[in-house]
Amino acid sequence: MSNFDCNDQTEYEAYAKCLGKALCYIPTPTTVGLYAPWGSGINQLLHNVQKQMSLEVLSREKKEFARTRQKSRTTSGLGFVLLLLHLIFLKPQLTEKHEKRKNFRFIFVKFSAWEFAGSDKLWAGLITTLCDNIKDQFGCIPTSIVRSLGHQSTLEKCKFGSEWVSKKILKIPIWFIFSFLLLLALTLALVISIFGIAIGEMGNNFALALEGLGFGLIGCSAFLTMKNSLAVGKNMIVSQKAKMESLMNKTDFSAQLGFMNDIKQEVKVLTNFIKYIEVFERRKIRIVLEIMSLDRCTPDKVVGVLDAMNILLSDPDAPFISVLAVDPSIIVACVEKSNTFKGMADNGYEFLNRIVTLPFCVPQMDTQTKLNFIKQVVEGKNGLMEDAPMQPHRHEADKFQGNSLEIVPLMNVSSGEIHTSEQRNAKMKPSHHIQQAYQCLMDRDSNLHEYIEENFLQMRRIVNIIPIMTTLMFERNVPMSSFPPQRIAAWVILATCWPCRLSWIWQCLEDAVQREELNEEKGINDEMLLWTIYENSSENLKLIQSNIEKLLTLDGDPEIFQKFLSISYKFTVKDANIILPYTINLDSSLKRKMELLLGSKFLGRRATSSSENATRHE
Repeated sequence: MSNFDCNDQTEYEAYAKCLGKALCYIPTPTTVGLYAPWGSGINQLLHNVQKQMSLEVLSREKKEFARTRQKSRTTSGLGFVLLLLHLIFLKPQLTEKHEKRKNFRFIFVKFSAWEFAGSDKLWAGLITTLCDNIKDQFGCIPTSIVRSLGHQSTLEKCKFGSEWVSKKILKIPIWFIFSFLLLLALTLALVISIFGIAIGEMGNNFALALEGLGFGLIGCSAFLTMKNSLAVGKNMIVSQKAKMESLMNKTDFSAQLGFMNDIKQEVKVLTNFIKYIEVFERRKIRIVLEIMSLDRCTPDKVVGVLDAMNILLSDPDAPFISVLAVDPSIIVACVEKSNTFKGMADNGYEFLNRIVTLPFCVPQMDTQTKLNFIKQVVEGKNGLMEDAPMQPHRHEADKFQGNSLEIVPLMNVSSGEIHTSEQRNAKMKPSHHIQQAYQCLMDRDSNLHEYIEENFLQMRRIVNIIPIMTTLMFERNVPMSSFPPQRIAAWVILATCWPCRLSWIWQCLEDAVQREELNEEKGINDEMLLWTIYENSSENLKLIQSNIEKLLTLDGDPEIFQKFLSISYKFTVKDANIILPYTINLDSSLKRKMELLLGSKFLGRRATSSSENATRHE
């Protein structure tokens, strides 16, 4: 047993812990290539990484408070009002004090490329999703204020001094001007309440002059205030997302050379806003953009998202950590097939290396992680089942497991035995049989999990198929003594993991029956192993192998297939004849294609042989 097992920690959790800590120290902007085969539970790994980063944030917050005795601010409640006052009257500057801060706040933005696959501009969906999440995180008012009043000014760096300095007009602080005008307005209101409006009364020149001066100053300030308020209101209505969508909807969009520059400027505004919030909250902020399901999109859309990531990386001050969670083999194929990069990215791996600054290859799934995934799927299924306990008794499952090398003895079933099997099946419930099969899948001592690929979707398929097949066999009164739960689960795994090779065996069995009917050869013995059938027909398989390469890619490792049928689960011809009619997860079109290819090859051989014989006779 490994150290991870001893500590109740899987290898996936250990790798996620290390990656989560690394992302807390890595400089930004950066792109993390989280590489794993498609369907291998990469979302679960991302969840563990996010959890580890959150724990690291709490640890750093405590250390920073112990060092500075200064708490971080929040942007909710009274903190939100304080933030608005800071954004209106003050501007931040990057001090040495801020640079030395080690505490962080991570904002996680999930982008599922598959949800935007119907859009013509998938890459724009990435940018708009980012903008929307930032707006939802901090509110539309602060983002609109920065876009209207402060997006042109970049943050100045100073070694010492205050983190916030006053905005000035003619070297006069805005807060002072605002306070003065507010005081003037109150004074004017007081004068009017005492003396009334002095227009037309020549005797009270002092009140008239004071009112005129007050109305003039207030009018100018009101005009400026209204102008800025309208700008803020406009940006609240026309958000960054709406602005980019309007640019995309223009008819001459493809001809706009400056469009990408506009997008880059919007990203710059976003970066400046994050810098403002960093200084206000007294901690660093990192935007973690989790890009998922990109390997389910078409090649041109994949390339578009990679382009958008280049935009995010183009600003050296951007606080973005882009996590590209993909199957690299699929992305590389998309890049090489895309018309956009024709001649520019003939080698997809090289192109990917130009974008990714931290490649992280997810390790092979360890046993405990695989069992955890299977358990998650099974428990989700168990919640929908009736007439069955959630956790089967262990000793009942053990009766069906034992030594996987043993072959269950098969006998010819007479009509009387069929009647007996009907009575036996009637006493048992399908749900009980299904639960035992699930227990065999989850049992560490069983070897079934060794043959299941590291694919979460495939695990779900297996778990979903078992109850349907089992119930169907009960309905048709199949003698279940021949197929205890573990062997049903094993057969489902066989059909799921090696559909092409099992279809070939099925075709060989069918051909043997047909040749027997034509008296061309003796029938196949019912006790013959399926592996023997496969091995004896390997020469014929080679005849059509070049034509079924795409079908063979559906199968798992051929050596493991050999081990499965020749050592672990020695299914026989009789087993196959019983269970094949109920194997709902085996696509019959695979067998049909092999049948046609094999027939054409044999027909060609016979035609060649006939022509050779005719030539000899001549």
